[in-house]
Amino acid sequence: MRPKKSAKVEELELQHTPEGIAVIVDRLRWSHSAALAVNMSVGSRDEPSGKNGIAHLLEHLLFKGTEVRSSKEMSQQIEAAGGEMNGYTSKELTSYYISTIDETLPTAESLLAEMVCRPSIEKNDIKTEKKVVTQEIKMSEDDPESYIHELLIRAVWKGNPMANSEGGTIREVTGMTQSNIRGFFHDFYRPPHLSVVAAGNVDPEHVVRWASENFDGLSTGKRLAKRKAPTYHAGIELFPRTGEQAYVAMGLPAVNASHPDRYAYTMVGTMLAAGTSSRLYQKVREESGLVYSIYAQTQPYTDTGVAGIFFSTTAKNAEQVMRIISTELGSFKKDGLEDGELARAKHWLKGMIVRRMESAENRMYFIGQTFAQTGKALSSDEVLARIEEVSEEDISRVAEKLLDRSKLCIALHASKREGSKIAKDIADLDF
Repeated sequence: MRPKKSAKVEELELQHTPEGIAVIVDRLRWSHSAALAVNMSVGSRDEPSGKNGIAHLLEHLLFKGTEVRSSKEMSQQIEAAGGEMNGYTSKELTSYYISTIDETLPTAESLLAEMVCRPSIEKNDIKTEKKVVTQEIKMSEDDPESYIHELLIRAVWKGNPMANSEGGTIREVTGMTQSNIRGFFHDFYRPPHLSVVAAGNVDPEHVVRWASENFDGLSTGKRLAKRKAPTYHAGIELFPRTGEQAYVAMGLPAVNASHPDRYAYTMVGTMLAAGTSSRLYQKVREESGLVYSIYAQTQPYTDTGVAGIFFSTTAKNAEQVMRIISTELGSFKKDGLEDGELARAKHWLKGMIVRRMESAENRMYFIGQTFAQTGKALSSDEVLARIEEVSEEDISRVAEKLLDRSKLCIALHASKREGSKIAKDIADLDF
């Protein structure tokens, strides 16, 4: 029997199966949808040397069919149930999930358990998906707006697996064997690396029983190699491309996901370059007309974090944009906040979170990521409260630490000639 609908009260629970598998359920009794995920706490930073991309390739292969169902049959069944299935690979997590209507949750449960526990991983499918992943990598590299994020990570954390692309490299992906892939699956797709997350109109006790019945009997997985926090590298690094446009990322070291200042770091980025009222959007786009978009992003992980400011412009304007940015960063540190700026940023950030959390799928994603990074199940109300707690003193203290010119890393994606000139001309940037 489906849970009854009621008032909009979030009910978040973290439970464990008898064998210790974490099950996090965000019950939304008023919802008509359900989202269910099986997450593996293994990602691109955990891949063996020479096998960059194996986690992502394996993720693709789990959608190619199981021991009893073909890929087409899986797709037909979940779509006939009103749902869709998908997955993603990040640096620290691989996730398989299905979003559907609450009345067909049993179909989603059956398919998800089968694909995670009994995938076929056949040679013909491996051959096909290698070609698909190769196209995905090439597509990513041809999208400089997105690719600049990967280039910044490559520059700041070079020499550490955290610098590896989640998608892998074409050379290493094409060289992987069925034995490599099946070995990775048998080593890590089981407890203690496995957790379950659900959101929507779902019964927590039911989800725990389902998780226990399907995953408690799995053998214990291989211990992951100890993760080593990356060393941060400052400097200017040019990644050549053709064309007149320059794509730029200005990176600075940030804190990990469990750090008490996490939301203060996010708030600084929000005030600098999130939304059309932010300082850099107003200065660089609205007043100067030098870019179409400019934005800041802070990304925390289990043991590290990075903050970045991203923009693209005609190569001849790149130096001018960076000098405007540097002036604003210096002013932010020296002069502090404008009247009402902190309150405006808090409401902007809270508004983004609240609107996204209207979706059961987005809740599932957020809760799963947070649990993988911190080992905690945080409700949206708890996150909103932590944002509200950030004070002007916190912002001032964090800005002084974050906006450190000596730690600036700039990734330039521009033509070799123009990029070299930009790198030389901005050597004296200061804030």
